[in-house]
Amino acid sequence: MARLAWFVAFLGAISLFLIPSFMDRMLGKPQSEAAHIDSYDLLLHSQSLAQQRAALNQILLDPKQYVPRIQQSLRDYPGLLRTDPIAAKRAVYLSALVRDPSFPPILVKSIGRPDVLDDCIYSCPAVFALTIQACFGGWNPPHDLDKELTTVDDLLAEIHRVPLIQLKVGSIADVIQGPRTDQLREEFDHKSEEQLIQMAGPMTPSKETRGSAAFRLETLVTGSKNRIDLYLLALNDFEDGSGEYKGAVYQSIYRAELAKSHGQ
Repeated sequence: MARLAWFVAFLGAISLFLIPSFMDRMLGKPQSEAAHIDSYDLLLHSQSLAQQRAALNQILLDPKQYVPRIQQSLRDYPGLLRTDPIAAKRAVYLSALVRDPSFPPILVKSIGRPDVLDDCIYSCPAVFALTIQACFGGWNPPHDLDKELTTVDDLLAEIHRVPLIQLKVGSIADVIQGPRTDQLREEFDHKSEEQLIQMAGPMTPSKETRGSAAFRLETLVTGSKNRIDLYLLALNDFEDGSGEYKGAVYQSIYRAELAKSHGQ
């Protein structure tokens, strides 16, 4: 009798392991923890640069399957700026990289909304993404845009300006003037593009250093080899009071996209 009780208890213990696995297979659920990872959600919310890069690489392997989710994020963009601003902006940056033709008609509807206008006093993710779509994705802005809006005025100016960017190496002194110009030139002008991207990224504690590295990048980038890493800088942007960091990153990306369009 004792043996029978032991055997029944043994079968019960095994069932605790076998039944969930069996049910997962029957219901088509993934078997590993890694399979549960949602790359889109991870990209929009993770603070880990390594996780963001892995998630972005996964999305870019088959971007079409993520188009509906990006579309929904773009529809929700004005509201998300209030409730989840980091995710809101990351979705916009991702839309610029994935560049589906369905994105601009959704996003352009938001650039007159109060929440977006408030966020776009300085460098603006929506204006950046629409500029990318216009200059490198074949999108043509509608003729009935309200040109009294600052976002529309900025967008049209950027669309005109970006194709005229000259892909030549400059100096950090071209974009920063002041008593520390010589010091910054000595510190940053001899750094490689890869070193500057690392310095401008979220692993650098000092926002001043991140900003200076971004300023140097906007005068240095002449190729597209680090284009994805530049978008990751945008995904990890920060507010510096006047949008200068974001503006420098945007300029670096424009240069990389121009180089890519020229086969560089």
